[in-house]
This record gives sequence, structure tokens and C-alpha cells, in this order.
Amino acid sequence: MLKKPLPNAKKKFINSINYFRGIAIILIVLGHSYDLAHWEISNGLEQFIYSLSLNGTVYFVFISGFLYHHIFYPNFNYQKFLTKKIRYVLVPYVLFSLIPILNTVFLDGGGYALPDDLRDEPLRAIAWYLLTGNIIVAYWYVPMAILLFLLSPLVNKIIKSETILIITLALLPISLIIHRPINNLNAIHSLIYFFPVYLLGSWSSINQKKIYTYLRDRNKKIFLITLAISLGLLQVFVFQQPGNFHKEFWSITVPDVNLLQKIVLCFLFISILDKYEHTEFSILNKVADTSFAIYFLHPFLLNAVFSLFTTLNLNYESNFLIWIFVAFTTVITSMAIAIGIKAVLKKRSRYLIGW
Repeated sequence: MLKKPLPNAKKKFINSINYFRGIAIILIVLGHSYDLAHWEISNGLEQFIYSLSLNGTVYFVFISGFLYHHIFYPNFNYQKFLTKKIRYVLVPYVLFSLIPILNTVFLDGGGYALPDDLRDEPLRAIAWYLLTGNIIVAYWYVPMAILLFLLSPLVNKIIKSETILIITLALLPISLIIHRPINNLNAIHSLIYFFPVYLLGSWSSINQKKIYTYLRDRNKKIFLITLAISLGLLQVFVFQQPGNFHKEFWSITVPDVNLLQKIVLCFLFISILDKYEHTEFSILNKVADTSFAIYFLHPFLLNAVFSLFTTLNLNYESNFLIWIFVAFTTVITSMAIAIGIKAVLKKRSRYLIGW
């Protein structure tokens, strides 16, 4: 039986999960930095690295599920939970999205991705962009996350049923079959794809001591590394589909082994980082604290610099090191901007940048 937590029990802060959150946002920015880095993906090794760096959202969803059970579930209040998510997730999303949406709808003819039947209906076009998040790279995540937050009572029931692992394992094959939606445009499709990952994160929170103890053995970590590499090689050299897996919901093709790889890496990360639970990494803590602000800010930085380089006709040959440099510079600059905004707006900054 699951132990019922005491009312208003203060949950222990888990440094290792916070460090994982910092690493996750770095990896997400890394996956978005290819265009600016101009790194052309050609040979098998580069395709392997490319595939390894993408789908970092799995880490974020896993961590969200873990923290949901660890922080919110014990004394869950649906109204307070949704109110906070609306204030600190939905409001920044709308504020950051609105200017590029208005610019696209009224000045750029609606944008290349907008369905033709919405081009002469600006209000519906604005609603479409907000519902899909297709105005800024990575913003598709918020409409899906809002649906996930709305499903919290269902998640609570699954947790209380004590069959969370069985339900997760039953849903995971569906995710492997449906893949991510094309261009990440369908929030419901994305929700179905990521939902078992969220549940797996909650299950890992419930069983964190057992998991950490089990994975403490060095040989088990080596096995996870070997399995992750094997799945990456299978994706690139057998399925010949580097990057993320995207398709229409009902079409049938190869299973999304990239999702399995990222799940394996989730357990590898938490098992390694658990060793540093009582070690202070101040910089990584700061990256984790500002992670949602980095999420909101980094696409604008990447797009702005890419547009500037294109305007100036700056051409340069890229490589692995330039890609790494672009990603880390973007993370650091986003952090600096976020810290500056918070210094000016104080607590009100959460309404703008989520932090």
C-alpha cells in the first residue's frame, strides 16, 4: 500500500532531480541549435549524435511527472494547481507568442504553416497559433502541457490505484506506434505520446529509493549505456530515420526507438546524479532554476542571430565544436536575460518568463 503523506508535509528537495532539470534544458537547447550552428548532418556518426540530442522533451516530461508526485500530489488542490499553471505557464506563453503571432497574421500573410482556410480569418488564425504553438520553435509544448495539467485528477486516480506501472507499460506501445505528430502541431496527439513518460516519472518518484538502490551497481549503468547506444544505432543504421520520429496518428511504420532510448537515458541520468545528491553544483542549480525562462527565451535568441547572420550573408563552415558553442552561449545568454528581468520585475517576472 502507498503511504498517505501527512497533511502539509514538507517534501525534501531532491538536488539530483534539480540537476537533471538543468541538464535537460541544456540538451533541449542543444537540439534546437543545429540551424544556427550550420552543422550539416551527413554521415552515420553525425546522424547518431543528431538523434541522441533530439527529443529532449522526454526528459522534461519525465521530470515533470516525478516532481508532480513528489511536490503536488501529497496535498493536491486542483484549483490552486491550475491557477499557478495558468499564471506561470500559460500567461508567459501567450505574452511571448502574441507579438510574433500578430506580426505573422497581419504582416506576413498568415505564415507558411497556417491552413489556407484561416488566412482570411485573423481571429481564428490567432487561435490556431495559440492552440498549436506553431509560432515559435519549442512552443508546441505548452498547449500539450496545459492538457496534461487538466488531466491531474486522472493522474491522481492512477497513482492511488497502485497500478501506475501496469498502466504505463500498457500505454507505452501506443506511443511507440503513433510517434510525435507532424511538426508537433497536434496537442492531443502529443499528449498521448508523452503521457506514459509522465506516468513513468511519477512512478519513479513513488519508488525512488528502490530505483536508486537497484541502479547503484556500476554494471547496471553500463547496461543502460549499452542499451541506449544500441537503440541509437538501430534507429540510424537499421530504420534509417535520424532525428525525431514524426508521422500522422493512424499511419503505421517502424516503432519509435528514439523514445525508448530517451527513457533509458532518464534512468541513467537519475542513477548517476544520485551520487551527487549532497554535492553543490551552484551553476547547474541556477540553470535548473531558470530552466523555464530559458525555454521561453532561447528560441528568440536563436532566431534573432540566425536572421542577423542571414541578412549579413555570413557563411561559415560548422562542426561539432561550433554546435556546442552555439548551444552553451544561448543557454548562458538566456540565463543572463532572465536574471536581468527578475532583478527589475522581482516576483512579477514569473508572469513574463515563468521564473
